[in-house]
Amino acid sequence: MISRLKKSLRERGFVATRRSARRRLAAAFDKLLDRHFDWAFGTETRGIVENAELRDVESANFARGIRYEPTRALPFRRVLRAARIPHDGTFVDLGCGKGRACMLAAMHGFANIIGIDYSPALCRVAERNLDVFHARTGRRFASSIRAMDAADYAFAKSDTVVYLFNPFDAGVLSAVIARLRHSLAAHPRRVWIMYQNPVWRDAVEATGAFVHVGDWSYGGCDFAVYRSEP
Repeated sequence: MISRLKKSLRERGFVATRRSARRRLAAAFDKLLDRHFDWAFGTETRGIVENAELRDVESANFARGIRYEPTRALPFRRVLRAARIPHDGTFVDLGCGKGRACMLAAMHGFANIIGIDYSPALCRVAERNLDVFHARTGRRFASSIRAMDAADYAFAKSDTVVYLFNPFDAGVLSAVIARLRHSLAAHPRRVWIMYQNPVWRDAVEATGAFVHVGDWSYGGCDFAVYRSEP
């Protein structure tokens, strides 16, 4: 490593070497965070929870849910940066599960975070995780975890980023997009949709209301990003 450092200083100079070192350190941190998120923050977000395992859901859309799977830190953070998604509004995670994406959003700089899930049990876990994360990191952010059906969520004019990790099928997604469009009609603004594993992306694209920003794939994780044009 020392020999590589000397070679870089000799061939590229101090400034370029310092920038490269910062990028490498950031990448190493992201990889470590991806593997040891719960160990680092004292949270409990690991594991997959199949929809059939949830016994406390009373929503009529229960059968349309998919499952909980923790968002991987490194791909999530890379897409936020690559798509240049701003963090000056409210981050809304539909199908938040145990809340890992909410915590990653706080790490990215979002000051206001909302998590929606139709399982009260998962919402309680998410609330505990966010409390522990806040105490462990000292980051300043406001969070609200709500046990409700995503199809019933009324978007506020401050909501600017909507995140989905394939939490439900096209039927619920269409209802969500309809509510989002209603909010945009009442309060024109730019809203970003960050859709991981975008199985039912047609439900977004068929409306013609959102610009396709791009597709990204990192570490086997696929993302489609859209935005509204006020």
